[in-house]
Order: sequence, then structure tokens, then C-alpha cells
Amino acid sequence: MKGICQALNEVADVTVWTTEPHYPQKDLYRQADFWEELPQDIKIRRIKTTSANFEQNFLRRFLLYLEVLFCFFKLIIRETETYDIVFVTSPPLSVPFIGLLAKRKFKANFVVDIRDLWPETLRAVKGIFPKLLRYLSYPIEKHIYHRADKLIINSEGFTEYIQKIVGDKRKIYFLPNGLTDFELKLAPASKKEEKITIVYTGNMGIAQDIDSLFHLAESFQRNKKARFLLIGYGRNYMEIQQKINEKGFENIIIKPPESRKRVWKRLQEADIAYIGLKEHPVFETVMPGKVIDYMGASLPIIGVASGYSKRIIEEAHSGVVFHKEDQHKITEKLAELIESQELRKFYGKNGNEYAQQNFNWQTNKGLLYKFIFED
Repeated sequence: MKGICQALNEVADVTVWTTEPHYPQKDLYRQADFWEELPQDIKIRRIKTTSANFEQNFLRRFLLYLEVLFCFFKLIIRETETYDIVFVTSPPLSVPFIGLLAKRKFKANFVVDIRDLWPETLRAVKGIFPKLLRYLSYPIEKHIYHRADKLIINSEGFTEYIQKIVGDKRKIYFLPNGLTDFELKLAPASKKEEKITIVYTGNMGIAQDIDSLFHLAESFQRNKKARFLLIGYGRNYMEIQQKINEKGFENIIIKPPESRKRVWKRLQEADIAYIGLKEHPVFETVMPGKVIDYMGASLPIIGVASGYSKRIIEEAHSGVVFHKEDQHKITEKLAELIESQELRKFYGKNGNEYAQQNFNWQTNKGLLYKFIFED
């Protein structure tokens, strides 16, 4: 979103309406590393929220969405400026839903940027409340997509689902996550062969298969050369941390969220990257941002995945991913990667080249202009 704001600001006057940062925890943003500067002429208006400790509690998260919706409603009603384009990001649906009011008030073009199939993702969440919320949200989702002037997706895996809602003739624009030239051209740090680090970064929630990573860690406990580094957040973070302690995994290090700059340095210093997605139809449509980061950092990828993300990794020849039941094959392939520097370089180089061709923010910027400003 920072890249989108900067790119649009080069050709338009941009005002950002957002919340005070609170994901995954508010306390993180007391650290200077978590703040990145935007051009001074971008106006930013932040709303304060009272909801707290929402990450592991679905009801509290829902209440946060309602609070944000209400706060944005008040902003729109009181707004005296005029706008030509309203650009909103989903999930959750509460933001694009209130965007419909902004579209009507400002008589603006309404652009919806879809980064997850919410509420469809709720299929993977057990419980009566998520199921009820999912069915109540489908009509809202349909209304938003039909009223949008432009629909942008960051994963081509979303196309079929959205096309069923809006019809085959409706144009859907694909704008993948991107990396800067600086990130793409950073050379991997020089690494010592004594230790091989297998890194995982990002969310540790309902979609992620961390159990397969535990299986790998257990298989390589006696291998003094291999160590696993987990950096992230999510509803399962504390549970994963507790499991590491209970199982006595001395070859796993787990760290709380870090700034993008710090995580990127960790990726440069690592040797292999892990991707894990649970086998559920809705997760077959996604393209985790971490995969793009892994490719940009020239890291070979191994793990569990299916669907769109698996296709991209295999198309790029940037690593190998298996189905969950193929634990023996994963273990064998990881052993091969640990022992072969040449194989790691092969996959890493392929991934970086693919990222430069397909996930370059400079290219994305041109696509963004075309999508938003074309007639």
C-alpha cells in the first residue's frame, strides 16, 4: 500500500484514510523501525480504535471491523473535500462497504483492491459464529463487487471465484505484490557453510501449515548443520512458541514481528526458505507475499503448498513444494538442499530472475496507472 500511495502521488493528490497501526500488536509501533516515511504531500488521516487483543479472538476482531466502519462513516459524512477516485482494500469487507458511501457522496470512481477472498476464507474457520458471519457477508461481497468501477486482484487464483460473482464479461485487473529495484538487486550476504538456516517469515494463522515445519525440524534435530528460524505473528504464535518449548526443539528459533528492513536482512543471511499452506480449497487461490520476498532475496523455496502458489514456484523453478502426505520426500529434498550449495544457488537465482520479470514494483506502477486511469 505504501508503494501504491507513492505511485499515485506522482500523478495525483493523495489522501490516506486509515487506522492508527495496531496489527498485529499496537506496542510494535512504539519502535522507530516500524515507521516508514511517506512523501510529505501525502495527507494521512488516522482514526483511533478502542478494540484491543483482537488477534486471537474472532468476535473481538469482528467488533474492531464494526468500530472502523463506524469511524470511517463519520469521516465521510463530515468531509468537505472532493475526490475523484476512492481506492479501498479488502479484507475485511467493512472498508469497501463504507467505500460505497464515499463513492456516492463524492461521485467518484470506486476501485476495490482484493487481497484475500473474504468471507470465503472463513470456510477454514470452525465455529457457528464464523459460519453465520460468512453467510451474512456473501450478499455484501456481491454488492461491493458489482458496484465497483474497477476490481484489482493480487493473485490470479482469485479470478475464477470473482468472475462467478460479476460475470465472465467483467474485466478483472491483476496487480501482484512487488519488490523495489533496491530489494531485487541486493546481493545475498556471504554465508558460512557451518550452519544452514531455514527461514519462515510472516503470519502464523489458520492458513499456515507449521506442523510440517515441525516435522522437518524433528527430522533434522541430530543434524548440527541445520537450524530453523521463524519470524512472525498470528493467532497461533503463542501456541507454536509453547510447542517449541514443550518438544525441546533446540534447532528452532522463534522471534516476534520485526520491521521489513530487519526481516529482509534476515532473508539475505538465510540459506533456504519454507512455505507452508494447509490443504484447503480457499488457500489454493492465494499467493503469499512471503513467496515473492523469498524469490527476491534469492532463496530456494521448500515446503507444503498447492494451487496457485505451487504453480508459480514451479513455473519459476525457484524451489520444490509437496503435498502434506509427502513428508518423506520433503525431508529428502531438504537434506539435498542443505548439502548442495550449487542447488541452492540454482533455485535462488531462478527465483530472483522470475521476481525481476514478474514482481517488479516499477512494472507494477505502470500497470496501476493503466488500470485506474484508463477509460
